[in-house]
Amino acid sequence: MASFRVELDAPNHIVLVMVLEDDGKEHDYQFDFDPRSGRYEFSERDLLERDFGTEWVEDMENQVRETIQRALAGKTA
Repeated sequence: MASFRVELDAPNHIVLVMVLEDDGKEHDYQFDFDPRSGRYEFSERDLLERDFGTEWVEDMENQVRETIQRALAGKTA
């Protein structure tokens, strides 16, 4: 199963998701988030859901939301 890592560029309000597939291929996705509300739009969700499944994407999005919320609370992630 593919793995992912979530990083945050809090000063610039950018989330970076790195996906590493089992065959060694890497994919990077980055998107902005609203620093007031934490809202973001991740347009590649359907693509990742097709490739890795709904549960995998939900886990990734949960981690993205937690990372953003920590940044909004003044903690770095």
